[in-house]
Amino acid sequence: MTISETVEVESKFEVGPDTPIPTAEAFAPLLADEPVVHELSATYYDTADLSLTRHKVTLRRRTGGDDAGWHLKLPSEAGRVELQVPLDHGDDVPAEFVAAVAGLVRRRPLAPVARVDNQRHVLILREPDGTAVVEFCDDHVSTDSFATAGAGGDWREWEAELVDPSRPGARDHLAAVATACTDAGATTSSSSSKLARTLGPLPDVTDKGISPVKDALREDLHRVLDHDPAARRVTMVGVHQMRVAVRGLRSTISSFAKELEAETEHTDIDLAGVLEELKVLAAVLGKVRDIQVVDERLGALAAGYPEDVVDHATRRRLHAELEVEERRAAARVTAALGSDRYLDLIDRLHLLVELAGTDTAAGDPSDDAAPAPAPAKKRRKREAEDMILRGVDRQFAKFTKARTRTERDLEALELTLAQREELTHVVRKRAKALRRNVGALRESEGLSVAPLRTACQRLHTVLGDVQDSVTARMWIRRIAKRAESAGESTFGFGVLFEHERGFSERALAGFENDAATVTAAYRELSESRRSARRRGKKEGRGKNQGGKKAGSKR
Repeated sequence: MTISETVEVESKFEVGPDTPIPTAEAFAPLLADEPVVHELSATYYDTADLSLTRHKVTLRRRTGGDDAGWHLKLPSEAGRVELQVPLDHGDDVPAEFVAAVAGLVRRRPLAPVARVDNQRHVLILREPDGTAVVEFCDDHVSTDSFATAGAGGDWREWEAELVDPSRPGARDHLAAVATACTDAGATTSSSSSKLARTLGPLPDVTDKGISPVKDALREDLHRVLDHDPAARRVTMVGVHQMRVAVRGLRSTISSFAKELEAETEHTDIDLAGVLEELKVLAAVLGKVRDIQVVDERLGALAAGYPEDVVDHATRRRLHAELEVEERRAAARVTAALGSDRYLDLIDRLHLLVELAGTDTAAGDPSDDAAPAPAPAKKRRKREAEDMILRGVDRQFAKFTKARTRTERDLEALELTLAQREELTHVVRKRAKALRRNVGALRESEGLSVAPLRTACQRLHTVLGDVQDSVTARMWIRRIAKRAESAGESTFGFGVLFEHERGFSERALAGFENDAATVTAAYRELSESRRSARRRGKKEGRGKNQGGKKAGSKR
């Protein structure tokens, strides 16, 4: 089946039923074609809990117009990616589209959730040379929601969409058209899509606030699934963001394993097994991500040298070999995300989110009936913060252990650069896990969070650059051997290798200072915690004394 793919970059506006469209002069210097009217009807599909909509994905079957067919719209960094197959596919959702969102759907049925009928008046706006730049649509919409008591009904809106987002100056033209629309009386749309407006506010399927661990797990899993469709398409950003999210979820489970073990003790959830599966998934995603980074890194590095130092043959071989390796790694990502093993993992993670917060040992909800609402709310907030802080303490203990061992070995042993890089890589992983836990904290009541967050980010970035250099040198050596076997010059590879080696040496020179900054920032956080507790106790005593005095007067 042929699937067409386009990137959708558009602006949407709400407009009154009698508002005239902008004049031809308002669109100048763009020239408008004669309007064409299309009668469109689209049926939107989703799961019962509207999982696609919650992750900003839309799936529809549309009739009428120039692009009748099945449409799947996915979020991306450049705009929305739209995939399309023709209507002759049939009435069932195309299997390719189901596969593209399998992580969100999870073997559950897709059914109609809304219908949108639209009388669309289309103006093609062209540059003076006749090139189509913007498609302006005046939409008269009638909708029906099958899944919610939505805010559908009838309305009118304008859309301005770029014909070719990659064309130089195209976005400037879109901005000018947007200005013409607002000058004519339109306002920027408050809904991201016609479907969102049809469905209205989505039913709240969360129970936020029961447990900070539950909230953290839910947010981490949501983030993983947000990037699932892009990772399936093996986009550089999608793969990277999904790997980051998977590692974040793994870190959260590890940090709060003690709490989660009590809640999963009598269930089929094996925390160690879940953690191992997440580790394997991150490794599969990491392989293609590392190759993408190296290809981009070495391409830019080679371009900085003259041709007589790093010649064209060296550059060509670097890119060609890495491209082949990337395709192999990408195939493994596609296979992994398309497997039953992955879907089983996602099912277990959803179950883990449901179970989190069910253990009442940390605070029996029945106790909430006694205090007044405000004190009870404040107490729950304090308990949530304390639980997150316990996770920070655990991760800092692991960071300190790794840092102490690493600095001892760096000082006592005569180590090669590779050995130093391996040692500091362990510290980087601990700093990254600590940073994720700190990220769940908020600056409140004098709690000093920002310095530790910044220090962890700094150390992680520096050592991350070192690790990228390690990976780059590994590929340089590997590809240089193949070039040598083919009788090609390897001088350029040597230049690139030494450049990367020097980069790593310089980056590692500041390691101990950056690591010490993390420790100092943690101590600052700890002192702010103690100060906050002392203030809380003092305020509590003051309130108690005030209550006694008031009682004695009575």
